[in-house]
Amino acid sequence: MKKIKILLSDPRHNTVGIHSNCVPIGIGYIASNIIQNFPDQLDLKLSTDVDETLEIIDKWKPDILGVSNYIWNSSASNLICEYAKEKNSEVLNIMGGPEFPAGTGQRSIKNSDSDSTYDKCFQYLLDRPSVDYFAYVDGEVAFVEILNKYIENKFSTSSLKSLDEPLDGCANISLDKSKLHVGKYINRIGMLGSVKTNGRDVIPSPYTTGLLDKFLDGTFVPAFETSRGCPFLCAFCDQGLDASKITTFSSERLNEELLYVAKKIANKKNFTQAISIFDSNWGMYEKDVELADGILEIMNEYDWPKYIECLTPKSNRENILKINDKLKNRVALQLSMQSMNLDVLETVKRKNWTTDQYIDFINEIKKRGKASSSEMIIPLPGETKETYYDGVKFLMDKGIQPETYTLMLLVGAEFGRDKAIKKHNMKSKYRILPKQFGSYNGKKVFEIEKVCIATESMNEQDYLECRNFGFINRVLSNPLFNNVYKLAKKLNISWFDLSKKFSDYVKSGEYNGEFKQIYLNFCLESENELFNTIEEAEKFYAKEDNYKALLKGEVGENLIAKYTVQSLSSYNEIIEIIFKVFDKYFNSNLNNVPDNLISSAISWLKDLYIINEILEIEKSSIYEKKIDLDFDFPNWIKSENKEIRDYNKKKIYKVFSNQELIKNIKEEMQVNFGNDKNRAFGRYMERRGRGNIDFLEKKYSTIN
Repeated sequence: MKKIKILLSDPRHNTVGIHSNCVPIGIGYIASNIIQNFPDQLDLKLSTDVDETLEIIDKWKPDILGVSNYIWNSSASNLICEYAKEKNSEVLNIMGGPEFPAGTGQRSIKNSDSDSTYDKCFQYLLDRPSVDYFAYVDGEVAFVEILNKYIENKFSTSSLKSLDEPLDGCANISLDKSKLHVGKYINRIGMLGSVKTNGRDVIPSPYTTGLLDKFLDGTFVPAFETSRGCPFLCAFCDQGLDASKITTFSSERLNEELLYVAKKIANKKNFTQAISIFDSNWGMYEKDVELADGILEIMNEYDWPKYIECLTPKSNRENILKINDKLKNRVALQLSMQSMNLDVLETVKRKNWTTDQYIDFINEIKKRGKASSSEMIIPLPGETKETYYDGVKFLMDKGIQPETYTLMLLVGAEFGRDKAIKKHNMKSKYRILPKQFGSYNGKKVFEIEKVCIATESMNEQDYLECRNFGFINRVLSNPLFNNVYKLAKKLNISWFDLSKKFSDYVKSGEYNGEFKQIYLNFCLESENELFNTIEEAEKFYAKEDNYKALLKGEVGENLIAKYTVQSLSSYNEIIEIIFKVFDKYFNSNLNNVPDNLISSAISWLKDLYIINEILEIEKSSIYEKKIDLDFDFPNWIKSENKEIRDYNKKKIYKVFSNQELIKNIKEEMQVNFGNDKNRAFGRYMERRGRGNIDFLEKKYSTIN
């Protein structure tokens, strides 16, 4: 019997740095499951690189192509399917993933309640004629069904499609293109058991079977899925349409995988120090606490992983704290509120903790030396400019960093459907996803997202104003300004009030420095990045000059990240602005503060971090200097003692940079995020600089 050649691709654009450098665990599960079901009948290849995928199609000539379909790769996936059909009309193209109008976990595809789900799925596939079947259920089970039918029809795509009927778990266009065939729903593996049955263990490990070895070269972040499904119904999320029953892997299975990966990459040069856990709510169940015991054993032997990226659970917070404490305080701890307004949360079906529970959790995070942040999404239905500012003020007054994101209208989420859009008068525009584009075989491809820019309660101008303030917040809430935050707290200055006055001052005619231009550029690009249609956006970026601008990062970037990094190069100027704002708006708070405290604070804060050396603004190989202070600001700011007089004395410090540390940071930036220093540093700070950034401080000692 001939072997069926199957190519599974989870394509990622890497034109200007990789959006996701995680091991493609999803196609790994599909591969290991179909090998188990069809032993000795398959020959498989896995790929994440678009160019590599096209080359495999060209030279290896697969019989079946399976591609993932997410918001960040759907255009690339369609291009791959088109190319495969051009090369061989008999190739069987299968697509699957959440970027589909039926969403994730949908039990059926039909029109109801003015959402036109069936019609939209029909049109989605009509627009993608090279896709033979779309798996609207989990890929592991859908692929088994498809392979059985493919083999029954003598390995012929033409014969299979000539049946002109649905396949279980899939949607496909009828031969006369008049309707959409929809197959029966197939339960995901482990669905019939409980969360404790470890039902997904029947899928062989794609790690320990060697299927993912090519991705364990030290550059990909190892990814793990301990459970699948989400019990929550958030209207903005593509997992929110169905409260899926949770299915799990056993801790024993996952510990074996982690140990296998550790042995594979621990001897690599410059290997990644992180792992990523893809669960929607890792830490919610007792099994997650048990898994931490196995991870700890690996940490003790390999001192790896040093970072564990995960989505914090929306309940059972005690578990994730236990896990973090077991795992040497190496777990990402963040709980996103999306809004602090209870009416808004009810509208978006978000079940958050109570305010008291949330603040208690934040205090626990702070005890562990981690920065606390919370995502805010605008414009959620019901949110106004005033409620947004109220929420931001609440968070900032509690020492929590708000991070403002624009609402994505995902086609597979409730808010991406007609009923919700009409109900809340949601207005949308389109923009390119940051770094998600490329040119393949001479064809330019762009990933375009649909975003909400106004609702019945927040107009477009208010949205832009909130977004602009969100940028100011992101800059000032950067951990690099922690000492300024401590200073404001000691002077009884609200951090929110300071940020608002900072924003007012930057926008005023009194100030015209470098940071103002950065701010104005952010505001302008926030408007210019929006288009009325997908076609308009694609046409704009396809123009040669605009495409070159994309390559250079002049357009099409994550704007808050892009301009925050630019702002860091103006760190010293921002320090000066802050103290001008102190003097202009908070003079009464400075009445009993000696002038030498302020001047010493400015001198110290300007020379505290190694940013200039990392970005090569300062290129000296040895950086050491003396700082003469009239007030002992470094000791005062880190003390609990508020008595200024105890520190009102001269002090001389010697500060110097750790050149080996700078070299290591540069190497990690290059390995993980590419050669562009500003872009790489932005990604590095997003991943590593969200918590304790003491490692960026220069070393110092007292001379007298």
